[in-house]
Amino acid sequence: MEINSNILAAQFRSTTATLIGLLEAFTPETFNRKPSPAAWNAGDIAEHLLLFDIRLQEILATATEPANRNPTEKTAEYTARVTNREARLDAPPFLVPTATERTAAEMIAKLQTARNKIVASIETQDLSLVSTAFPHRFLGEMTAFEWIHFLDLHTHRHLPQLRELLID
Repeated sequence: MEINSNILAAQFRSTTATLIGLLEAFTPETFNRKPSPAAWNAGDIAEHLLLFDIRLQEILATATEPANRNPTEKTAEYTARVTNREARLDAPPFLVPTATERTAAEMIAKLQTARNKIVASIETQDLSLVSTAFPHRFLGEMTAFEWIHFLDLHTHRHLPQLRELLID
């Protein structure tokens, strides 16, 4: 796989539009309704994704070191893991949503702001660089491209979850 910033930006914008469309479909009552006590609701998912977006901005700001490898090398390793919804992973503590109620409008505005910053980074940054300050807990150091691609796939992982909450 080769780095193509235009394709990555278009993919990320499309995923974001789908995410926002799903979040807009929730009513104020259903946005914070939990399907079960331990399950996440739409507000929890939105906050979790926002927390990841914010962390990614920190990662991208510190991606200054050459990778000394193919900058897309790890995509095959994480793609199968991230897209498999049968394999459940617990979020690291800094990505776990709070137990507070939120509004869809508030979360959508925050997600759009954060994701616009990520798109700006895609369009202006050297995506082949790594951040040594923020290694992935399983995959180690990843390039800016890999992190953004990972986040895009991670968002796709949660889209069916949001659709299921809309049906309930």
